[in-house]
Parts: sequence; structure tokens; C-alpha cells
Amino acid sequence: MNVSSVGGAGSGTGSLLRPQELGNGDFLQLLVTQLRLQDPLEPVKEQDFIAQLAQFGTLEGVNNLAAEVRKLNDLVSTQLLQSAGWQAVGLIGRRVTVVLENTQVTGVVTGVRWADGRPKLLIGKEAYDLAQLKEVQAESPALTEEGS
Repeated sequence: MNVSSVGGAGSGTGSLLRPQELGNGDFLQLLVTQLRLQDPLEPVKEQDFIAQLAQFGTLEGVNNLAAEVRKLNDLVSTQLLQSAGWQAVGLIGRRVTVVLENTQVTGVVTGVRWADGRPKLLIGKEAYDLAQLKEVQAESPALTEEGS
């Protein structure tokens, strides 16, 4: 079966059509073309035309909703990262245990480093992801005595 693209109709290229996302402009162009090519003796029924306009309005609404959801998703992601950052900073001076693949590391959090857009707890010279945190203990007595 030989299928040619719409743009190359009659060219015999044999390329298959790939599904593409249709937007408002495409829908409006299709509607205008339909009106321009309609049979003047049998014009589009009023009900059909109104239904197509309603579909166009629905498409516009869905596109606007999708854009707002993307904005909301970005805002929530930013808020979660900020919250994680504040949680990590609140652990400075605390004795924590983090879980690695086959072992656990316990030590005092001496700082926070941001890597790959996420806060990492500094324990000694190593940085650990906040998601690896297993246990938090009260403030380290060594740091409390130094501060006195």
C-alpha cells in the first residue's frame, strides 16, 4: 500500500503520515476551508457549525488549562525544593544516620551543599542526599559545647 504525505500529494514519495498535535490555528484553518469549499446548494447545517465552534472553544479551554497546570507544577516543584533546602539547613549540627546501598553512615551534619538542584547533607567530607536520611538525633554535644 503506497501512502503519500498530504504536502506531497501526488508526488509518489511513499512516506507515511506521522500523527501530529493539532492546535487552534489548525482547527480554525480546517473550519474556514470547510466553509469555503462547501456546496452552496447544500450549506453546512447550523447545528453542525455550532457544534464545530463549540469544539473549537473546548480545544482553546483545554490548551489554556494545560498551560496553567504546567505553571502550577513548576511552582509546586520550586516550593518543594525550597522546603527541602530549609529542612536540610535545619539539620546542621544534628547527629544523623543516612542509609546507603549496603551500609549506614552516622555523623554530624556540618553543612548543606546544593548539587543537581537538590540539597545534600555534608557529613565529614561526603555529601548525602536528603532522601537517604534515616534518623535524626538531638544536637551534637560537641557542637553545643563549642558554642558555649
